[in-house]
Amino acid sequence: MSDCCSTERAGSGANIETTKPDLLVIGGGSGGFSAAITAADIGGNVVIAGQGDIGGTCVNVGCVPSKTIIRAMEAVHHAKNAERFDGVTGTSEITNWKALVAQKQSLVDELRISKYVDVLPSYPNVTYVDMKEKARFTGNKTEVDIDGVLYQPKKIVIATGSSSALPPINGIQSVPALDSTTALELETLPKSLLVIGGGVIGVELGQMFARAGVKVTICCRSRLLPESEPEISQALAGYLREEGLTICDGIGYQKIEKTNSGIRLVCETSEGLDTIEAEKVLVAAGRKPNTRSCVFW
Repeated sequence: MSDCCSTERAGSGANIETTKPDLLVIGGGSGGFSAAITAADIGGNVVIAGQGDIGGTCVNVGCVPSKTIIRAMEAVHHAKNAERFDGVTGTSEITNWKALVAQKQSLVDELRISKYVDVLPSYPNVTYVDMKEKARFTGNKTEVDIDGVLYQPKKIVIATGSSSALPPINGIQSVPALDSTTALELETLPKSLLVIGGGVIGVELGQMFARAGVKVTICCRSRLLPESEPEISQALAGYLREEGLTICDGIGYQKIEKTNSGIRLVCETSEGLDTIEAEKVLVAAGRKPNTRSCVFW
């Protein structure tokens, strides 16, 4: 079995169990990995074709890194609010944001190795292929071309995940927008942050940055957590405003543009046009299927 962290891949001399596996999994994230080892457990020969770091979103750029920094900022927040109890005073400050980001990345690397890299050697019937190009379906039944090697599996699982989607706002393509991944990689805190999108990701990262001392504005077309009950959205907006966040809900986006100091969003509210300026903008307005790892001929 090839090492999942190496650039070694099955080549033209690959054996029949590799090029004609029982199962080909396109995507090396948690979903694809789970499907692969489940098939291997019942005796199947499996090939996983992935790109980038094995483990996908959750361990690398999703739950693990975000919850690590969220927990750190939760500690800061609770210390600063200890004075709500009579006779109690708490102090807390961020002395080195870059060090916190580095600690977060160390945890990500550790978990990726222990939960994925170190697990694969116990499955000799699983081969990991580190794709350099897209996997291409040739049109000949289940045949797939991966970096010039033709695979003819009995079954295929496509688990290529999703990526951040840009909302249809005039000018959004020309703005250096952050997504949840790049936001968690910032080594310097911005003075202000505009969050576009009131879903779970926008809310949790917006609150996290606000607790770190960033002036945060969350804008959304409808309301916070629109798929939840209206009472929850209303209560959450109240809590966030108490923590110092600005919530602009029920707005219409007009345009967004770069400025000398960051970005400027022009939006339509119930009271007319409004302008919001910030040093950085985080787009958290939903996701789209990730097709960069797979294409059909």
